[in-house]
Amino acid sequence: MRLPQFEYLSPTSLDQACALLVSRGRSAVALAGGTDLLVKMKHRRAVPSCLVNLKKIAGLDRIAYDERQGLSIGSLVTTQTLKASTLVKRHARLFHQAASIQSSIQIRNSATVGGNIGNASPAGDGPLALMVADARAILRGGSGTRQMAVADLFLAPGKTVLQHGELIEAIVVPLLAPKTGVAYFKHALRRTDIAIVSTAVALTLVDGVCTCVRIGLGSVGPTIMRAHAAEKVLMDRQVDDALVDAAADAAAAEATPIDDIRGSARYRKQAVREITRAAVLAALQDARMGGT
Repeated sequence: MRLPQFEYLSPTSLDQACALLVSRGRSAVALAGGTDLLVKMKHRRAVPSCLVNLKKIAGLDRIAYDERQGLSIGSLVTTQTLKASTLVKRHARLFHQAASIQSSIQIRNSATVGGNIGNASPAGDGPLALMVADARAILRGGSGTRQMAVADLFLAPGKTVLQHGELIEAIVVPLLAPKTGVAYFKHALRRTDIAIVSTAVALTLVDGVCTCVRIGLGSVGPTIMRAHAAEKVLMDRQVDDALVDAAADAAAAEATPIDDIRGSARYRKQAVREITRAAVLAALQDARMGGT
């Protein structure tokens, strides 16, 4: 299948890219890795009049670490770079786990952090891990720069709060508290497939008591979601197997999956229970071993 005709522009700065998107109107879109966009264009599910290529903008492919701010990851950093990065593995372990099981190496070599977020898929591995890691997005647009929690970016499948002409410049992943364990689990037919259900967990233990917990679920609603009821079950409690089971039940009750080609809603509910239980137990073990 051939791509439809379009205008192709390659700005060399982020401000120039934002201005071009605005000047070309709402049918202009940004091009990062293109792993989703180009497929949609071939199938005519997206027919933009203009592609604004971001790959010539210097600095968007950098990873930097600061002892106070945490890890800064440029929007054009590829998933394969995340997987290979010792900085990401050391300082953003949950995000590293998600990147390591995302798709095939061919896709990982092209897919970008910013594109993965902007695609706003409820099955996205990277966005789910970033939400649970309490990451922030740095957004650049015509009116300047603003920051927003990754958790607050998503409105619906394929839709974010980003304004037209506004782009993701970087993601900042804060440092985890001491004794925090993490786990990212994905249930799919094959390791590289889109998730049927996915779960991300970050849990802090102090003298055996859960003092902070974040549980995220993917592929079970219109956007990635926090399992707040499941978190409430664990919070400020001595965690044992019975409590983990109760949290897993709460997560399954919160999920609102649909029937689709990858699984029925009923099957997904059952999968949420099992995968959440496994992920919480893994995060607990990680925290007990010292975590971060």
